[in-house]
Amino acid sequence: MGWLRDTIFRLMPHATTPGLRRIGNPGPDDPVLVTGNFTLTVRRMERELQGYDVWLLVANSRGINVWCAAGGGHFTHHDVIAAVRASRLAERVSHRRLVLPQLAATGVEPRLIQDATGFEGHWGPARLEDLHEFLDRGCKVTKKQRLMRFPAWERAEMATMWAVPVAAIAALVLTFAAGGRVAAAAAAVVALEVYGIFLVLPGVPIVGWRKLITFAAAVLLSSGAAVGALALTGGVGAGAIVILSLTAAVTVAVLSIDLAGSTPWYPSSINSLGNHFHLELITERCTGAAECVKVCPRDVLHMDGKNRVVDIARPDSCLLCGACIVQCPDDALQFRFEDGRVVEPAVVRTTRLNMLGRRTVAVDAEARHG
Repeated sequence: MGWLRDTIFRLMPHATTPGLRRIGNPGPDDPVLVTGNFTLTVRRMERELQGYDVWLLVANSRGINVWCAAGGGHFTHHDVIAAVRASRLAERVSHRRLVLPQLAATGVEPRLIQDATGFEGHWGPARLEDLHEFLDRGCKVTKKQRLMRFPAWERAEMATMWAVPVAAIAALVLTFAAGGRVAAAAAAVVALEVYGIFLVLPGVPIVGWRKLITFAAAVLLSSGAAVGALALTGGVGAGAIVILSLTAAVTVAVLSIDLAGSTPWYPSSINSLGNHFHLELITERCTGAAECVKVCPRDVLHMDGKNRVVDIARPDSCLLCGACIVQCPDDALQFRFEDGRVVEPAVVRTTRLNMLGRRTVAVDAEARHG
């Protein structure tokens, strides 16, 4: 039941207690894995790590998953530093190595953690199900483990996160306004639309103008199926058809706010409205450190070993998360808008995105330097 609750309300913060946890019977030489205190993530990590002897350091991410928390300024290296100090980790382990969640790279700077605590931060795999292989390889990440996947089971979870609250609201409102049959049909419309879209990803567009085709098809198919079901079970009036069509349209309107940004495959559509931007490499600054390559979840950046420089090899796959910019020690990456405006690395490091996708969340000096 806890899994179902956490999945349905995945969009909402849900915090568990921060602190140092034992998985198995870890000793002073065993690895320390860091995560945020989003309940669903911690629950899954504890399940995935069964059979291993490891330390799990749960830092305060305000009850938000590490990717969203790091991108929104709710999970920074300061929170990791605080967790290391509060848990007295240096007294528990003999080594000075932390395995950091790769998806926190938008807001966590390992260099500052080491300066403040003496613990070196190293990136773990992007996905929890890769932890077994990662640990079996001696905490070494493969290229494949850096990439974000979006399997069918997770797409079903994301659909549930969207569908259940919207369907519940629609059914509650329409029960009083149009009766139980129509309310049930409206809830079915929502479920059909949402699950249908996620089921066929990535085969249908949900970014750019072509997403209109996807959403129009979802409206027609889901409302048509609901009207047909009502007709077979006792007739349907013009009013019910209008209500179901409006329900389908409203659901699509809710999804279109930023459906792409809620997936691990597509960039947010909010933060580039009216003025798109892209990742830009300043070649003369690049020294080939490749820290950016280690944290890219979509294989956008490749290392040109011959010339010792990074190449933006797959720009169309870029999520515009900014992790590469934050981690580059040479400030060789930046964002450039279509109007020519540039977002410098210093700005990316000291600001985070608000709910509307604007860089208005400041990360103060204390949060940056511990």
